[in-house]
Amino acid sequence: MYNSIVKRLLKCGLFGLLWFIILVILALLIVNFTKYNFNDVLFVEGMILVVIGVLSSLGGNPMGLSLQSLGQMNSQYVANANLEVSKREKSRASLKTTLSISLSMAAFVIGGLISILASFIF
Repeated sequence: MYNSIVKRLLKCGLFGLLWFIILVILALLIVNFTKYNFNDVLFVEGMILVVIGVLSSLGGNPMGLSLQSLGQMNSQYVANANLEVSKREKSRASLKTTLSISLSMAAFVIGGLISILASFIF
């Protein structure tokens, strides 16, 4: 079990480095076509990637579905249908899918943090 966790973390780190390389190539292209500084472009790209990673890892059950039929004649029917849909979604959710998605989002965050640190070093 410990080996599988280490392998997943290494895989996540490698994908983070891959995202960093993609950001460096993109930053070089932006610098060649504009007058911006390389460090500034790399920093902004890193911030964008960190925000995308953090916001993509957020999840939950929205409450707006249960409020859409408030005050209508069939509000109890719609609320019951929403509860049934929520139950079915929870029963279909698997840990493996959630874990792989969270690792890819962690790769975004790692790549963005490496980009931010590299912008300070270069």
